[in-house]
Amino acid sequence: MRDYDEIYGETIRFKFMYYLIISEGAVGILFLVFFFLQLSGNFIPDEDASAIFWLIMALVMFAVTAFLTTLTKLDISVTQYKLKASFGLIKFETPITNIADVYTDDKIGWVYGGWGVRVTKLKQGLTLAYSTIGYKRVVVELKTGKYKLFVFSTSNPEEFINVIKNQMKRF
Repeated sequence: MRDYDEIYGETIRFKFMYYLIISEGAVGILFLVFFFLQLSGNFIPDEDASAIFWLIMALVMFAVTAFLTTLTKLDISVTQYKLKASFGLIKFETPITNIADVYTDDKIGWVYGGWGVRVTKLKQGLTLAYSTIGYKRVVVELKTGKYKLFVFSTSNPEEFINVIKNQMKRF
């Protein structure tokens, strides 16, 4: 949902996540099949694994699948007063006045621990990264707060940087 005073906004689809969702869902279905086979008495690969075990495993896989479906898109927006980002249910926002600097990122994704939502400690301090495959990243240095750096993927790094710098001039 976009804010009425939004100056910049974009949504990036994390396509790799769809493969994980399909894989997790397929494993959940497989465990559900094992559950029904175990109930019927036609499936006993391990006598210690009861039908309840297969049901619990199927439910866990379906819960993981449901959570992963929330992580399929990265939303970035800038309003007059805030930078907002959300990667599914995981949200981050900071006032424009809390931004010390903003610049493009030239590091490889593994510096932040890979793709998705990552928290890592770099020499600058604790870093929050919302990273997707195939997009350039922007680094936002923060003045205060838990994180010293906020890194995220964007399809328009130069445009984003210009918008933030223009907003920073206002304060």
